[in-house]
Amino acid sequence: MAFDEAVPSADVDVDLQLDIEGRPGFEDPLRIRASGPYVRSEKSLPQLDLDVAIEAQGAGQAIESGVLSTGDRLFLKFGGAFYEQSRAEVARTNRRLARENGDSGTFSDLGLDARKWIVDARIDGEEEIGGVATEHVKGTLDVEAALTDLNSLLKGSSNALAEAGQQAKPFGKEEIERLAKSVDDPTFDVYVGKDDDVVRRISLRLDVEVPEQDREKVGGVTGASIRLSAQLDDVGGDQQVDVPRSAQPLSDLTRQLGNLDELTGGAFGGVTTPPDAAGQTGDGGSGLDDFERYSECLDAADPDDADTIATCRALLP
Repeated sequence: MAFDEAVPSADVDVDLQLDIEGRPGFEDPLRIRASGPYVRSEKSLPQLDLDVAIEAQGAGQAIESGVLSTGDRLFLKFGGAFYEQSRAEVARTNRRLARENGDSGTFSDLGLDARKWIVDARIDGEEEIGGVATEHVKGTLDVEAALTDLNSLLKGSSNALAEAGQQAKPFGKEEIERLAKSVDDPTFDVYVGKDDDVVRRISLRLDVEVPEQDREKVGGVTGASIRLSAQLDDVGGDQQVDVPRSAQPLSDLTRQLGNLDELTGGAFGGVTTPPDAAGQTGDGGSGLDDFERYSECLDAADPDDADTIATCRALLP
């Protein structure tokens, strides 16, 4: 299957546009773009350097963010600065991925497990994508699976949107199930390289009109328009990911914005900061102090020293 074909490296470009009517926080159409180099890593986090732009169109403000991974180090880009996740936490995740024999999957590394989206696939002609001859594969879209993944991208953007005054609340599981039932004739397009069977592009377009009797159960949504395109160019090229010259501890950022899994939409194998990072009380409660000690302990720990890491975790309440 084309989605199982390994992609050694590529330039990634993802463009998601959401226009949701009737739900607070979506008064303006929302656009999320991510682009940058990707390099596959076996049994560990991939190498990538994605610049992310989040824009509530019409609000006149775009939030610039991003994620950079070297495979053994992980950084979040925000406000023109880099913030590094604890190396011990990244090493722990990579050990888990190695135990699970987890290989990188390009789109799935970005939180888009598109292999689950398409059923009843059929070839529908040929097309050139990025200078490469591809077969156009069309199929029926599993709307619930696609909306679940896209909702994760929205979750990963919610903190950044809040900084811009946009309270775009992600959907719950029941809401997604009901929205999926409101889509007629969902189709999904995949473009696969003729010579190498590598997926070069995926695209979907959904137009949803929610029946009046269901609107209250989907948070007041009356209708929605969703557009997604994700493309790989220069597959197998000499993509490079370099370590930033300087970075601050991620704890400096998580005190304000929440945990890493929320900021990245869960796209990096469960690399998270502890829940206490987002648990600061209005009077500067002890949870934040505990987390700062925990973070400093992890930063100083040997990634392979399980006893020391366990001691660090004991600092949490």
